[in-house]
Amino acid sequence: MSNYKDWIDAVDIKVDYFSAFMKAWIAFNSWYESGEVPGRTDKDHIEHISEHTNRFKTYVMNLINADNSEGISYRDSIANLHEALLSAAITTQEYIGVRQTVSFAEIASKNANAHSKIDYYANSYECTRSRGKLTTCVSVKRSGRIIFNFEQDEYNKDELQAQSDFVNLSITQKEYCLRCYDELRPYICESVLDTSETAKKIGSYGFVNDANKISKAIVIVLYMLRCCLAHGDISPDESANKVYKYAYEVLVAPLKKLR
Repeated sequence: MSNYKDWIDAVDIKVDYFSAFMKAWIAFNSWYESGEVPGRTDKDHIEHISEHTNRFKTYVMNLINADNSEGISYRDSIANLHEALLSAAITTQEYIGVRQTVSFAEIASKNANAHSKIDYYANSYECTRSRGKLTTCVSVKRSGRIIFNFEQDEYNKDELQAQSDFVNLSITQKEYCLRCYDELRPYICESVLDTSETAKKIGSYGFVNDANKISKAIVIVLYMLRCCLAHGDISPDESANKVYKYAYEVLVAPLKKLR
């Protein structure tokens, strides 16, 4: 007896895009560790790729701008990835140390700010990053008397707030001290989505009209998805599988050009 019904039921084969994406990432990882991209850790490599000119990022930019069928297909994959991310709501704290949604609306960039100062009523609030140290100081403007001073090896708001001298500050003093402190947070999150008339249409979505910023966002989003998968931050359901399907497509197209 013919088993055609079983074959019909098997038409919609569910591809494991989690494995497909990781296989592509291994190839990508091999490329950036080959010596073409400087860095000691994966994160170092990724931040260099996202911030500087290199072959991978250039290929991404070219595909974003291309008017041919290859460019159209690539932009469709970006749009599909964005849509899938909206539905899946994947979050991780692997990249910037605090939990954030993997999204084109939250792209982390290193904060180059090394100094912040706020004068409010009787007090001055000042934060400085220098020689690997972060110093936070609250002083009285008129006399210069220091009422809080704390030096850290890295940005850590919980550690700052746990200091007894900080606890003894007034509510207003704490508020402005933290405002000043936030100006030196290691990363600033920005969106590459745009709803203005000058937006670049990618699928049915508007992105900033800047291929460099979009390519940077793609590199970071792909890396965050790699971290989520490697560290088990996702549930392997159909919505997540769809995210990795389009992430695979967005990664593989420029990756193949690295040959």
